[in-house]
Amino acid sequence: MTEASGYGHGKAILVGEHHVLDGATAVAIGLPWFRTDVTLGCWGSGPLTVSFEAGTDLGGTWAEDTRKMLTKACTLADVDADVTVAIRSNVPLGRGLGSSAALAVAAVRAAHRLATGAAPDGADLLADAREVECIVHGRSSGLDPAAAAGTGAVLFRGGGILDRVPIACTPALLAARWVLLDLGVAASTRTAIEAAQTARGRLGAEAVRSLRDRTTAAAAMAASALERGDVDALAEALTTAGACLEPLGVVDGAMRVVLDAAIDSGARAAKQTGAGMGGMLLALCADAGAAERVRAATRNLTAGQWVLTVAPDAPGANAPQEPR
Repeated sequence: MTEASGYGHGKAILVGEHHVLDGATAVAIGLPWFRTDVTLGCWGSGPLTVSFEAGTDLGGTWAEDTRKMLTKACTLADVDADVTVAIRSNVPLGRGLGSSAALAVAAVRAAHRLATGAAPDGADLLADAREVECIVHGRSSGLDPAAAAGTGAVLFRGGGILDRVPIACTPALLAARWVLLDLGVAASTRTAIEAAQTARGRLGAEAVRSLRDRTTAAAAMAASALERGDVDALAEALTTAGACLEPLGVVDGAMRVVLDAAIDSGARAAKQTGAGMGGMLLALCADAGAAERVRAATRNLTAGQWVLTVAPDAPGANAPQEPR
């Protein structure tokens, strides 16, 4: 038997959810604390079949969606064999942290290594991972796989990476914290995209262009803030990005309550991260003390919380605090 492995990690969109599909620039960051590993084992020759190792329990429709994604990844890599799959992941499912993107990237890397001995990178990796993610999303911008494949921050537009942005380790950014606030499984990304598309029809072309342009400006500000280590500018960019999502109808009442509680308890900015209609919210706090206050204020409103350093290379960056 021949084996090959690949990995992808979680992501958080800072700026650009939905509007990236209208041509806006977006910014996302990789979350290496959350990771998916895929190992493919090849038994003989085709036709291609994909089966899970004994004991793999993905639950409900996740198993069938995962099988379809893995089959697509193998097809793109020209794998024509009986393939068994082992998956190890701590990326929360259906929360907007990129579980499908992490799986897509990991599957593409593993499938190409199985077929050729080497994983693709750059545009080739992104193109295949985007096709795999479309299996479950219907329409993937490619932003999530771009963030799930690399480190630091990614500036993204029009289906491609404009730049990978280093995150500065200034004193202010070293002190800052992300607080991830989990509202439970969200509506599917496909459903949220369709809701946003309906809202665009109501808003009209001029309003949609204005939101796109404001989002692009916020993305440029966020990328510059990360590179300079400017927490104030980063908070301003996140606040603008969140405001640009409100007209699309993807911020529901439960999300609004938690976002307001985060701001009232000391977060510098708070917004959804991902498609919305539930899922994960992202709060930026100036320091660990503020992060604890946000956690305390939202604990009874959330299904789970994580505290992460903003700078991935900061001390303790690989040990996120999780109270539940």
